[in-house]
Amino acid sequence: MVDSVVQTLEDWGLEANGFTHSDAAGKFLAHNKCDIVLLDIFLSGVCCLPLIAQMAADAKVIVMTDPADKKTAIQALPLGAFDLLEKPLRNDLLRHWVFRALTFLEKEREVKKLADDLESSRSKLLAQQQRLERLNGQLLETNRALAVFAQNMQREREEIEKRTALKLRSIILPVFAKLKNSEALLEFESRFDMLTLQIEDLTSGFAADSNLAMILSSAEMRVASLIKNGATTEKIASRLHISENTVRTHRKNIRKKLKIGAQYSLRNFLNSRIEQAGRVSAGEY
Repeated sequence: MVDSVVQTLEDWGLEANGFTHSDAAGKFLAHNKCDIVLLDIFLSGVCCLPLIAQMAADAKVIVMTDPADKKTAIQALPLGAFDLLEKPLRNDLLRHWVFRALTFLEKEREVKKLADDLESSRSKLLAQQQRLERLNGQLLETNRALAVFAQNMQREREEIEKRTALKLRSIILPVFAKLKNSEALLEFESRFDMLTLQIEDLTSGFAADSNLAMILSSAEMRVASLIKNGATTEKIASRLHISENTVRTHRKNIRKKLKIGAQYSLRNFLNSRIEQAGRVSAGEY
């Protein structure tokens, strides 16, 4: 019977090996991979139920049994057997179950491959996620470091500006005050006042009021310095070689830009700015 089944399987294009003793079959299976095992429930008079679980781990086991041994053979199904075939074997049934087992085996291998591919993809995605999390952590640390660096730079810049402003006020403004009081330079008094106003405003970036040098034009600054010294519209026009209407326009624009109402004295406001510059140069800031 073994030789007949082997020949039939080979006729169907399958590679087959036959054994009549369980020991010989066990040795062969230990060193060779088989897709299907056709196993007689009693091989050489020995019950083969204990072998089924081991064989079914790698192959589809089809158990062959005599009708009298059917109750024993049924126990093979819970142990992992694929199906049962009663002897004598019919070729049509044998062919049906062999190729059905091969189809099942192929599908199982496809599913296993898909599961392995899915697990591999999941592992790669997990590794990528962990890498992205590490990069995100590094970016957060870098951003925090850059924020601290920017804050330090800002504080340093502000400190440098303040020190520069205080030095300009403490060194240059006192020199202007002395030069302005010099009899030989009285004719330049208005220009000294104008420069004093510009320096005071350019170096008071931390002061509460607006920066005059940024608000007023150079012509308005010259008019403002003469107003501060008490010059009338007529004298300013003569001094600067412009018309009185132009001087009045400058006065109006100065008040508008500095937001000084008509009830306030423009001269007093400008003098207060000069006095403030003097106090700052003396170290009151």
